Amino acid sequence: MIILKPAWITHNGMPIFSIDIHPDGTRLATGGQGRDSGLVMLWNTAAVLDENSENDENVPKILCQVDSHLACVNCVRWSNSGKYLASGGDDKIIMVWSLTKYPNSGNIVFGTKNIVNIETWKCMFTLRSHSGDILDLAWSPDDSYLASCSVDNSIIIWNAQKFPTVHKVLSGHTGLVKGVSWDPIGKYLSSQSDDKSLRIWRTSDWQTDTIVTTPFKDCGGNTAVLRHSWSPDGQYLISAHAMNNTGPVAKVIERDGWTYEKDYVGHRKAINCVRFSSSIMERKVGKKTHHMCLCAVGSRDSNVSVWLTGLTRPVVVLESLFQGPVLDLSWSKNGLNLYTCSFDGSIAILIFEQKDIGKALTEKEKNTIYEKIYGISLLERHSNTLLIENPAILSMNGISTQSDVPKADTKKETKQPPKCLSKPLPPILKKQIETRTSDGRRRITPIFIPPTPDNAEEINVLPFSSSSENKSQVIVERVNDIIEPNISNSCSNFSQESQTPLIIDSTIRRSTPTSVLQTSPNKSESKKRPEPISNLFSTKKIKFSNIEDVDEELSTDIKPNFPHSITHNRRFAITNFSVDQSTDKVIVENDKCNTLNGPISKMKICNNNVVVWEKVFNSSVIKYCSNKTLSLIIVALKNCTIHVLRSKNGSLICPPFVLSSPVTSISSNNHYLLCMTQNSLSVWNIYKQECVLHEEKLNTLICSNKNKPISVQKCMLTENGTSIITLTTGKSYMFSISAKCWMLIGDSGDAIYSNSSQKNKHNGLNKNSSKYPLSVMQAYSSKYKSHLDCTDTDGISELCSKSFLEQQMSAALALESDSEYKYWLLAYVSFLTEREDCERLRILCQDLLGVSHGYTSHKKIETIIGMSKHDLLKEVLIIIAASRSTQRLFTEFHDQLQLISQM
Repeated sequence: MIILKPAWITHNGMPIFSIDIHPDGTRLATGGQGRDSGLVMLWNTAAVLDENSENDENVPKILCQVDSHLACVNCVRWSNSGKYLASGGDDKIIMVWSLTKYPNSGNIVFGTKNIVNIETWKCMFTLRSHSGDILDLAWSPDDSYLASCSVDNSIIIWNAQKFPTVHKVLSGHTGLVKGVSWDPIGKYLSSQSDDKSLRIWRTSDWQTDTIVTTPFKDCGGNTAVLRHSWSPDGQYLISAHAMNNTGPVAKVIERDGWTYEKDYVGHRKAINCVRFSSSIMERKVGKKTHHMCLCAVGSRDSNVSVWLTGLTRPVVVLESLFQGPVLDLSWSKNGLNLYTCSFDGSIAILIFEQKDIGKALTEKEKNTIYEKIYGISLLERHSNTLLIENPAILSMNGISTQSDVPKADTKKETKQPPKCLSKPLPPILKKQIETRTSDGRRRITPIFIPPTPDNAEEINVLPFSSSSENKSQVIVERVNDIIEPNISNSCSNFSQESQTPLIIDSTIRRSTPTSVLQTSPNKSESKKRPEPISNLFSTKKIKFSNIEDVDEELSTDIKPNFPHSITHNRRFAITNFSVDQSTDKVIVENDKCNTLNGPISKMKICNNNVVVWEKVFNSSVIKYCSNKTLSLIIVALKNCTIHVLRSKNGSLICPPFVLSSPVTSISSNNHYLLCMTQNSLSVWNIYKQECVLHEEKLNTLICSNKNKPISVQKCMLTENGTSIITLTTGKSYMFSISAKCWMLIGDSGDAIYSNSSQKNKHNGLNKNSSKYPLSVMQAYSSKYKSHLDCTDTDGISELCSKSFLEQQMSAALALESDSEYKYWLLAYVSFLTEREDCERLRILCQDLLGVSHGYTSHKKIETIIGMSKHDLLKEVLIIIAASRSTQRLFTEFHDQLQLISQM
């Protein structure tokens, strides 16, 4: 290792508060105090690192000196591309500098005798928003933003693409903010303050992610700056001044959980600055090769220590390197050169060898490391700041830890500088023509001097030379010809049209009034309303879905039309109506024959036109259905009786059920039978021949839908015996046996349903299967939706969507529909994950996890509708893992679930 302390790099004995090396290593920027203003100086590193160049008079040492700041410069930082240099100081402003395309070299700096600006740097932007001294600056990894912190307790994020636009102001610190640093991955921004805290901000929403306070509670505000730093792999954040017992340390904060159990120790006074090298080093320890990060620590005790993250002891400790506190540090891109500056006005350069610290990895090798840790390469990180931080998420998303992420095309990623669309600048003339007029005066033809361009995409730096053209290169050519002076009568040059002066006001925009056409909606147009239905639960026209006419003269509809009698000689057939595996057709012939005691109706079950069995009834058949589970046919007659028959031979399994009025709807599922009349509903367990629900009145539904003519559109029975009906108003109800009341499970005319973006989610379910009762009923109710909508203000649509999904989950739970509950649960989790609602997700996951301690091998895991909560949680975590913004939530519950499964 070599230590250099060039005495000629100085601010005339004034303190140097900041130092930064250009990404290409050719320029060194220092910022600090000048004689009567802030001072920014650019130095030629060739003269710093090479003794021969230092002694060569043709190699300049100072490239540029600018003193535009009105007060001390506290920080200078190069952008990662090297295009811009940002400087901030006590004058509360930030200046962004760029090298001009046409350097005006050779100018002696005003107020000096021998300092010549070899390069010309122009202030492109001046950023004003802070109300106090600016102490630190940091560019984002992709140069999209510039972060600055100040004694006004705030951090300002500047939009570097639209300078001087302020992108965000981060407030939260209650003390002077003295340090700011970007996570190299781009997901976080950290800041350290005199309020004894270090805050970590999310760049996705600019909210506080974590506040670390414990290591700093015993710290005093005796440091000029608190410049902390992230490791190049993003796994560690090293703070500035922290305390461990009574000793000053640099606290190591790990990205995984933001834990802080390790320290960098050894300094006797508070630590001002920490700086990681941007390179990841490869070094052999024993027989194994390890990847390490290189970190330098500077303190108020004038000492500098250098650490490798894989080692417990520092690589080197330099004591008494300066006579004042160390204020800033900077690493060269290859990780071999460390630049540091001090309050005593001097700088030092530490030059390492590969055998001391290892070999820097190439960009391709660094990409491999990024892909293993985050599932994304360096080339892709700028387009997506949300990265995978848990290996379990990689496996859940089907991403191999070896790197299955598609490689970015470096050729496509490399953006060529945009070509200037303006006309090319004319060449610079280096010859002036001098002539004489007739009255003896000299006239010199002016030459074109191009303006300094604002962009410096292409910089042609003049070669460094001691003889920097101080003499003018313009040649004056004298012409002896005498020319007439350009003097003429002022009136002769005006035409008649030009007598009226033309006044052009370029400062005031004149806008002519424009006519506004207002169109009002056509009052004659009105929304189509459903045709009113006069009778409640009208049975005037009841249709079977698969009815086939046997006789063209006979109608296919059964019209009970109570209290009127049914038309005689009615005959109908239902084809493909399967009551068991051998049944093909059911034929009903009402009033087949008349007797002295009344008419007789006949039912036949046919298979391939062969009669399997026949059954006669003493009244007209108005409804019937089948039960495949029990191999039954249930027949409802006009005389208010219900007959339960075996499908194999048509025999009765029990005496007929007697109702108070004729049936308007009948259905059977599993062991249950539902019968609805004009004003009541009953349910039986026909297997046990027990009543589940006895003639429940429908008056409640009538009262809740008053002023609207309604009828029943659909009636259904679930496998567990829950009855569901859908009205023509679009509302669906279920009767809860335990609660002994009707529950509303769907309303397509509801404002929340109509304005929900999730209302079409049920399209993914089978609307014809009894396993999805909620979807079946809502498919019918959606035919009657009122198409309500509203202008989305204050996120109403999002709130409606959330409420709709919660309603669907509660309805599926009440119906004990396990498939639908799982479907809507996962839809709800996807909705919350997309909106990064971690609080609701945490509550939901905690409910599914249950108690995560005290488990024994005999403890039963809780279930929901027969489904294991832990199995549901596993599927929920798969969805959460797909979003990188909720990966910490995934890690928390995934680890607890694994711990429980091992018990």
